Amino acid sequence: MAQLGRKVYLAPDVMSAFVDRANPKHDQATAFFRYFALEGYHLYTDNISIYDTYRRIENDISASVAKDFLRTIGVSSISILHPDESDMRAATKFYLNDKSGDLTYQKAIMAVLADRRGIGQVATFEYLHAVFGLGIFYIPI
Repeated sequence: MAQLGRKVYLAPDVMSAFVDRANPKHDQATAFFRYFALEGYHLYTDNISIYDTYRRIENDISASVAKDFLRTIGVSSISILHPDESDMRAATKFYLNDKSGDLTYQKAIMAVLADRRGIGQVATFEYLHAVFGLGIFYIPI
């Protein structure tokens, strides 16, 4: 089993930046994935994030590249998490009780899934609520 510190949750923005060479964050996303491979990280994402990434690639690049993304995810070692009923209830409660107004439902689901699976870091370029002890992944210098 992977160590707690070697688990990272992949957000849609990092996955789409990795695929899209025209994305200004492409080089950073590439560095993330290179580091993950060299250091033996166990990567996680969820089915909602995969759909969001697929949609972004389809809109920004093409449908054929988006299909290639799905093929690649299907043969990769990335663990795909699927929220069950209790995960969805917890995420909904968390989302509805959020007072900040900038938490998205997708990020609430991601936070609940990461917390329940002991994943402490999220690879993302977007703002991340520091809930459940989640932190943004940074490559150590």
